[in-house]
Amino acid sequence: MTTSVQKALQVVQRADDLKDNLELSEVAKQSPGEGEVLVCVTLRPVNPTDLYNISGGVYTNQELPYVPGSEGVGTVEHLAALAVPDKISDKDAAQFWVNPVTVVGLLEVADVPKGEILLQTAAGSVLGREVITYAKHLGIKTINVVRRAAQKEVLLSLGADEVIVTSEEDLVQRVKEITGGEGAYAAIDAVGGTTFQEVVSAVRDGGTALIYGRLSGSTGQFNIGDLLLRRKVLRGFALPNWLNTKAPQEREAKLLRVLDLIASGVIKPYSGKVYPLEQFKEAISESQREGRGGKVFLEG
Repeated sequence: MTTSVQKALQVVQRADDLKDNLELSEVAKQSPGEGEVLVCVTLRPVNPTDLYNISGGVYTNQELPYVPGSEGVGTVEHLAALAVPDKISDKDAAQFWVNPVTVVGLLEVADVPKGEILLQTAAGSVLGREVITYAKHLGIKTINVVRRAAQKEVLLSLGADEVIVTSEEDLVQRVKEITGGEGAYAAIDAVGGTTFQEVVSAVRDGGTALIYGRLSGSTGQFNIGDLLLRRKVLRGFALPNWLNTKAPQEREAKLLRVLDLIASGVIKPYSGKVYPLEQFKEAISESQREGRGGKVFLEG
């Protein structure tokens, strides 16, 4: 039974310019059925994954039209859901799902012992900053890869142990220098392409390299000798797959733990500009701007 109408930003087509694929319209608000929850969403971040799906990415299998978005915050109108503690702000809660939960999952799978070194690319991203603070909390050292020198001091202030600026330094050579020739214990990569090959090369023999993003495209290179001769392990990481391996009670416990990490300041979401829903094109452009700062939001 419908109760009223609501605003909805929907994907209505598959055009080359992803901003042309969206349309703001009014749709009927549905009453929840058995086992369902009705949430009035008030704030949602513009994530790279969302933009990839809007442009027709491989994760997209919904029939048109559909409402995009992977996370957000709002008010539960019917039934109970995972409650956000009062001390967590709406901006932090809105981006709880994709980045913080992914950070916890990545570090669990990487399984880096206390005192060992984790290498990460795209360290200046919102997720990359959260990796730094969470790894520090766990006693894991981090080597952080960025493209722009302007990001270095910010990451060091967050607790990064080392920062490599690839516009000025060779990634593999610097990792070898920092680690005394051994290489990083493990690595997480959001870039792919030739960067992934460098990341794999910078991991020590028998180490693990996880790839969780595709900032440079849908392929990732590596040297076969790293697998055959140096026994390195290459793995992919996708948040839905990691969560789906958990029993319902264990999955809920993981999510509650992430909320606690945010509430205590161990994981610190990084917020940027907020746009009204009607300005979705401006929000998308801002989210794609290099050096924009924190996560961009759509409100309303």
